[in-house]
Amino acid sequence: MASSRDIAITAGWAEPIHRETVMAMVARRIEQLVRSRDLKAGDRLPAEPDLAQMLGVSRGSLREALKGLMYLGLIKSRAGDGTYIQSSLSRVLNQHFQWMILLDEVKHLEIYELRKIIEPDAAALAAKRATRADIECLEAALDGMGEGRGNPGLFHAFDIQFHDAFAQASGNAAIQTTMRMLYHATSEARKAVLPFIDDWDRHWRRHERVFVCIRDHKPALARKAVLDDLHYAETLLREHAVSLSKGGLGNDGHLKRSRANSRRRKRLSRNDDQ
Repeated sequence: MASSRDIAITAGWAEPIHRETVMAMVARRIEQLVRSRDLKAGDRLPAEPDLAQMLGVSRGSLREALKGLMYLGLIKSRAGDGTYIQSSLSRVLNQHFQWMILLDEVKHLEIYELRKIIEPDAAALAAKRATRADIECLEAALDGMGEGRGNPGLFHAFDIQFHDAFAQASGNAAIQTTMRMLYHATSEARKAVLPFIDDWDRHWRRHERVFVCIRDHKPALARKAVLDDLHYAETLLREHAVSLSKGGLGNDGHLKRSRANSRRRKRLSRNDDQ
């Protein structure tokens, strides 16, 4: 880690931008320190008096700016031990992406379009690169999903674990981060479509097929298995969207089903058995 004097020199490279908020200025200066390698992930920031002097702001203003950066997830405070650069921003990305969905900046079906671009090739990479530990994690998650058939909450929990292990097996950090962001950000939507699954055994076998292709190191088949599963999941999501447009819940308290989408879902299920 660089000395406080070196950090002060780097922090002073850029002149403050007029009309810039204190938080934006502090964030920009810290970013400069990270770019210059004076700070790196997990490093502790200089003590508050030193940092305030380096950045040319009052301690009160610095304190408020740091609170804002903590809320954004860029830094974290450890009681009695100072303030640190976050060691990982994956969770922050997940939260921000969830807000984009809540604010309707991104549509769920658009996310499925993106998943169909990324995940099949990620599966192919996983089939090439998966280690014994990766295979064991996938198998444990698959077994949990098997136990959770008919239990939406349990199945959903192990489904997340399966996809995390799947992303890990790709051996690509960018793919892992992107897949986890997309998957965790759509967690509520995927919970909502679970009532539309009418054959849990068949749904589990789709995931088993993905696992077997990765375990047996068959990239082309793994790519196809994941794409088939995503097509089915997208069909469930479309059916859910139609049900919402028609009033949401039926007399039995479950989400309504559209006949057209039910036929499409059954057609996909027949294809799975071939």
